[in-house]
Amino acid sequence: MKVELTHDEVTTILVALDNYGTMKREEWMSSRDDDDLTQAGSAEWCWQKIHGARCDEVVEDASSIADAIGEGETNNLITASVDPFGLPTWSE
Repeated sequence: MKVELTHDEVTTILVALDNYGTMKREEWMSSRDDDDLTQAGSAEWCWQKIHGARCDEVVEDASSIADAIGEGETNNLITASVDPFGLPTWSE
């Protein structure tokens, strides 16, 4: 099953997961109930999965854009090189 969400919807979900995980860790500080830590860990795992999928999507989009504009192609008319020893130094 594939669910399509807007950028704002994904951001809202990530914030909610982060807040829930933080709340469960704070509850654990007073209760010492391992279930609170389990739920906090589950929220963090979900956050990482969604964030990772979002980052993968951004990388794919960037690759598509780079391919579309021809990024990475060499242009023989422009050459540039920098000699690191030729850069100015700041000395007193």
